[in-house]
Amino acid sequence: MIMAMQRRNSAQNYYYFGLLLAGVVFSAVARRLEPLLVVLPLVIALLHSRLIQDKPIFSLRCQMTPLRAFEGDRVTVQVTIRAETAVPPMEIWHLVPPEAVCPGGRHRVLLVLQEGEERTLQHEVIFPRRGKYVLGRLYSRVHPGTDLQPLLAEYHYDQVCHVYPRVVPLPHHLPPIHTHGSFGNYVSRTAGDGLEFAGIRPYSTGDRIRRVHWRASLTRQQLYVTEYYCERNADVVILLDTLVSLGTLQANTLDVAVRAAASLAAHYLYHKDRVGLIHYGGVCTWLPPATGQLQLYRILDALLGTQTLFSYLTADIARIPPRVLPPGALIFVITTMLDTRIDVALHDLLARGFQFVLLIISPAHVMTMSRHQRHSEATARLWRLEMDLRLRELRRSGMPVVMQDSDDPLAGLYSVLSRGRRWRRTR
Repeated sequence: MIMAMQRRNSAQNYYYFGLLLAGVVFSAVARRLEPLLVVLPLVIALLHSRLIQDKPIFSLRCQMTPLRAFEGDRVTVQVTIRAETAVPPMEIWHLVPPEAVCPGGRHRVLLVLQEGEERTLQHEVIFPRRGKYVLGRLYSRVHPGTDLQPLLAEYHYDQVCHVYPRVVPLPHHLPPIHTHGSFGNYVSRTAGDGLEFAGIRPYSTGDRIRRVHWRASLTRQQLYVTEYYCERNADVVILLDTLVSLGTLQANTLDVAVRAAASLAAHYLYHKDRVGLIHYGGVCTWLPPATGQLQLYRILDALLGTQTLFSYLTADIARIPPRVLPPGALIFVITTMLDTRIDVALHDLLARGFQFVLLIISPAHVMTMSRHQRHSEATARLWRLEMDLRLRELRRSGMPVVMQDSDDPLAGLYSVLSRGRRWRRTR
């Protein structure tokens, strides 16, 4: 794209003309030529800047890769400059969002180009927090040799960079209790179509000939067939509490909860399960369970714009259709327990017989990072005592409760769930 240069009408120009006028007036009043000779170079420079209209011509091309990244990933920005004419000292900079960090390269440089010369500048950008960021806005300022007014150009090649929440891998897989008839990675205890060897048995009417175990049949002089274990998948629903968020813009409980939801979705979709998402706020929004890479990006796009909205409404989880909360689904409830309205949803799920895991994002870690550390530690202790009273009934029912008080959203999840007898085998 050819850059269109334009002169900058700044307040500095009025200072130049004011100084020139003062020199002329002072020379006329004093009837001496010395004041006029002092401002004469300024007169020549101003006339040169007004009469000479040779503007440098150059083209810019900006490219960002990748446009879909995760928190902490490096986004590479390449700026290619080609000079059609000789370009005097030019300052060019790439406007970076205030949330971004440039660890490699410089996004603001000063250079000189000859006619026909082409140069490529490269720098890296890191976004520590999820969101949609606009990149591709470039600005240049050319300083001609004797020109008092710089030439400015603005270039907009807006490209939206989607920064998804960081995905934390789970050290071990957590199989659900109930599975479904669809094909998956879980080995069932019943025989059927699958790949895992279950044993051999005598041939019966209706068995496929390709399953005949010829070695056993020739040995025993009777037809035997091979049996395999069925391979099933499961439904996993992530219920994300968006009623309350505590902390600052850089570190808050909602971002930790979003990272936990993204990590769980990526983990179970990798094992060919059907994963769905529910935003539990004043109004419930959801994604029905599905499988595949496309479902992962649907969930990541939904988590990208997750935020808390103040509302007096209490969402009724019973109104969620069965296709979103299928029977026998494994439900991960990610919440801070700061709003008592989430208790209604927990007791409703418990009464309906769902198997679910309560993952509590503790605000104590965010409170200790605040300015008033003495008061925050006391508040954190009171919050823990209140949680012990509120969770006593849920723990008695045998529901796994994971208290998360670190930056890692899933630390300690496997150790808590592996101690329960309900997670040992898959039906």
